Amino acid sequence: MNLIKFKKNMTSFIKWCISIILLITIIVYNIIYQKIHLFIRLILSFFILILISFIILSTNKGQNLLSFIYDARIETYKVVWPSYKETWYTTLIIIFIVTILSCMLYILDNFLIYIISYLTGTRS
Repeated sequence: MNLIKFKKNMTSFIKWCISIILLITIIVYNIIYQKIHLFIRLILSFFILILISFIILSTNKGQNLLSFIYDARIETYKVVWPSYKETWYTTLIIIFIVTILSCMLYILDNFLIYIISYLTGTRS
């Protein structure tokens, strides 16, 4: 049993190492071969990233990530989303309150500037 767990952990470790090496390869490749056309480098990087994704998703942590994404997607269907009318009214209320508060802060700012400039004598 302990040997099986060790082998499973070792294969997972090897997969993570391969993924990291491939990622470093992409970075080094793009630095060294800058004279190669950008489109070709992007296509190669894209395919290597897909390969890295498949390698990572085959590990235990990758399976946990897939399970989490699947559960999160299911939860989005359970959310009660507001209607268009509710969203529109809420947006208008927020715009109105922000406008009123910005006008109040503008008036307060100008009042404080006037008072401070009067007290310091920079304004007659």
